[in-house]
Amino acid sequence: MARKTTAKASRSAGRRHPAASRSPSYDVIVVGGGPAGSVMGWSLATRGLRVAVLERARFPREKVCGDFVEPRGLRLFDMMGCGGVSQSKPPLPITHVAMFLQSQCAYRGTIPFYGEKSHLPPHGYIVPREELDTQLLNCARRAGADVHEDCAVTELQREGEYTKVWVRRGGSKRRSSFRAPLVVGADGTRSVVARSAGLFHDDWRHIAVSQRAYVEGVKIETGEAAFFFDNDLFPGYGWMFPMSGGKANIGVGILGETRDRCGLSVTRLFQQFVEKLREQHPGCAEIHIVGKPLGGIVKTYGGAGRNYFDGGVLIGDAGCFVDPMTGEGITPAAESALIASSVLADAVAEGRSDAEFLARYERDFRQYFDPAMRYLDLCATVMRNRHMREFWFRAARRGCEAAANDYDFARVVGASFGGLDIRPSNILAQIWFKVIEEMGVEGGHNALELLRGRIDWSKSLFGDVGAWYSGWWRSALDDPLWHSAWSADVLKKWSGLLATLRMPTDPRIRGPVVPTTGDRLRS
Repeated sequence: MARKTTAKASRSAGRRHPAASRSPSYDVIVVGGGPAGSVMGWSLATRGLRVAVLERARFPREKVCGDFVEPRGLRLFDMMGCGGVSQSKPPLPITHVAMFLQSQCAYRGTIPFYGEKSHLPPHGYIVPREELDTQLLNCARRAGADVHEDCAVTELQREGEYTKVWVRRGGSKRRSSFRAPLVVGADGTRSVVARSAGLFHDDWRHIAVSQRAYVEGVKIETGEAAFFFDNDLFPGYGWMFPMSGGKANIGVGILGETRDRCGLSVTRLFQQFVEKLREQHPGCAEIHIVGKPLGGIVKTYGGAGRNYFDGGVLIGDAGCFVDPMTGEGITPAAESALIASSVLADAVAEGRSDAEFLARYERDFRQYFDPAMRYLDLCATVMRNRHMREFWFRAARRGCEAAANDYDFARVVGASFGGLDIRPSNILAQIWFKVIEEMGVEGGHNALELLRGRIDWSKSLFGDVGAWYSGWWRSALDDPLWHSAWSADVLKKWSGLLATLRMPTDPRIRGPVVPTTGDRLRS
């Protein structure tokens, strides 16, 4: 846990770093006012630090996102007192889920891992980013952060122990600057801060490409989020997230590497998905798109590298804090901001801004995220191989059948996709137990069918194994170099998982430390 910053330490830090003339001086400058930047601004201001949040847009503004705020995120925003999920209409609690596999509904029911923890809400909300981000930024402003909207950062210059941040306001060609010993990159996937620090990540193996739109005309009785998996979108999926008033957020996402290797058009995939949605989902037969579909990218945790540098850190999308399986980034963004804010508060207190001191951020976020994220990253890496589609659809269908009849299996293994308490050892144990159980059941059944001379091996576990080997060899023959690189990635990710496999709990279920007004500096 971070040491509390004192007013004396803050003033002494200022003496060690003389302010430049004309440029406003702060303890920390946060570049970007999305969830990561707003939470960072709120957290630092709550601790009493002088903080500026520089946001290139003027809020409210649209943002490409599924808009899903899951229970951990709702808890954090509630603890912050931000009121970050209120909307013009009462939000629709998301409590149910439907899983469609190749045009067929394979699972429908309550979300098995919601409502288990008393300290977490038993539901999620779909909150348009236009509303959520505005409220979070206002929360930072109320806490005391100096918020500058319509203020685009163009360049960073390190000058001794200070960084000068150059900006343009309102599209003007004239530049002005701010100064601080510490800068936070919360400026998204195209982060100027990450580029300036030499930490920009553009590995398409860990980048998903998406397109989404809002629709009206949805007719459902419950808050049921729907996910669609088929050959066209593998590895990726389509979604329908309902909102109050018959509205919904719909979209598709697919791995950037797959898009490039297969020459796919995300716009075309989205158009096809809208038609499939009308045909496959009974509540979406009469939907119509409102506004213009928007596209964007997310950088997932598998690509997260060193997120600290002399004079600052990276958080949120800029630091690749996104779930590798679902692409969900709102909650991880807020969590990364809270983890980093503790380190930055100590850095200000001790007058430090060097990378050696800020390396503690790497240690802290790895301890917090790795136990769950390394497992999710391994799953996402294995699924990168498009030739393995048949096997994964067979496995997913078996999993959905087991989940429909076994609540514990649904709760534990289902956590692999959007879960709140991910424990890889428990998940793997449940999967192997279910495989052994089915082998016993199928063994007896297959013996009887064999005697009757009418066994269909393709529908048994033997067919699953055959699908795996068939996909493996098709991949190896189709592109041996890519296949070898993919196999090496899988082994590397598995080795990384072993380091955290025995962790007894998922730290994310506890959540990061959230500062209170009692942590505020007093002069």
